[in-house]
Amino acid sequence: MSTARKVSPEPNAAHLEEVLNELVLAFNHRRQSILDRYSVNEMEVDIISFLNENEMKKMKEVGEHFNIKLSTLTSTIDKLEKNKLVKRKNSKEDRRVIYIRPTNKGEKLLTELDESMKLVSEATIKALKPDQLAGLTKGLEAMLNFLKEDS
Repeated sequence: MSTARKVSPEPNAAHLEEVLNELVLAFNHRRQSILDRYSVNEMEVDIISFLNENEMKKMKEVGEHFNIKLSTLTSTIDKLEKNKLVKRKNSKEDRRVIYIRPTNKGEKLLTELDESMKLVSEATIKALKPDQLAGLTKGLEAMLNFLKEDS
C-alpha cells in the first residue's frame, strides 16, 4: 500500500498548510526514530553537535553556551557518557577542570541525522523536474525569509 500523497490540482492556502504540517510531522518522525535508537533528546543532540564543532570543551563552557546550570549539565553528560556518546577527560593542569568530547558513537549519531536529511533532499531532486525544483526552492526560501523577518 502506497503512502504517497495525491497532488492537488488547485493548490491553495489550506492545502499548503496541510502539506506543511504533514511535512513537519514526517521530518520529526524520521528524526525521532534516530534519536530513539540512541536514547537521546534534542538538547542532548545539540550538546553533542556543539562539542563536535568545537572539539573538546570545558563543562563550564558548555553550560554557559546552552545557559544550563552545571548540576543539570552534569546529569545530562552522565547520561550521554553512560550511552557512550561523549567522553570526559580531566585537565592535566587542573584536575577540577573537566573537558568533554564526542565519541565515535556520538559522531555517528550526528552523521546519521545528516544522512537522513540528505536522503530526503536527493529523493526530492530525483522526483522533480529542474523547473519544479527551482520553484520549490524559491517558495521555501520565501517562506524562510518571512519566518526570519517575523521573529
